Amino acid sequence: MTGFFDFLADIHPYSESEKSVDRMNLRHRLLVAPFRGELDGVRVLDLGAHDGRWSYALAEAGAAEVVGVEARQELIDRFRLFPDTPYKSRVRLMQGDIFDVLQGFVEDGEEFDVVAVFGIFYHIIEHFRLLKLIKEIGATVVLIDSEFSLATRPRIDLYFEDTSLQINAAPQESGQSRAIIGIPTRKATSKMAQALGFDIVWSEADQAFRPGTVGVGDYFRRKEKQRAFCTLFNPS
Repeated sequence: MTGFFDFLADIHPYSESEKSVDRMNLRHRLLVAPFRGELDGVRVLDLGAHDGRWSYALAEAGAAEVVGVEARQELIDRFRLFPDTPYKSRVRLMQGDIFDVLQGFVEDGEEFDVVAVFGIFYHIIEHFRLLKLIKEIGATVVLIDSEFSLATRPRIDLYFEDTSLQINAAPQESGQSRAIIGIPTRKATSKMAQALGFDIVWSEADQAFRPGTVGVGDYFRRKEKQRAFCTLFNPS
């Protein structure tokens, strides 16, 4: 498979697994490629930016500026290994807690047109607060890729996560080895979005890749939780 993220194959830890690069390329079809029109020339905020991979992709898709926020400095440091392209200079990564940074943006009057919430929405506990802060920085489009509980009622399922793993939640207080996280249902997410005046549209994974495609099985899972993608629009 070839795609935007092929360059990751030369960077550790992606170099250890061809499947991880293939997965990133497949997800790019769902999360970024369809939104080039919305991203063109706008200011984008990437929350839970990891090593800047999605910030990099959002800049390539046309964003005038992408600010990525990541709690772990060691992940931010990896961004320097990414290819020096004309759009890399449009990415700025900053270390910090996403809630602290968002609150600071609100207080400073910082505004963003599009906010990407890729892979962080199910590693937090304050989902409504996050969406409210996102609205307060003026976002008109919010892209959310997350695990969602398959429970039928509007609820949030609580779990612990090992904070020593870079793919898990960062510590919520000093020395914390297990963070508390919440995985919302689609209905809960829709209700929170609608309470803030957002319109919400769910994009089904089979629009981007076929069921059974290697590397994206979590988008087709039928037990307990399933990964999914939705877009929030602020009509005002």
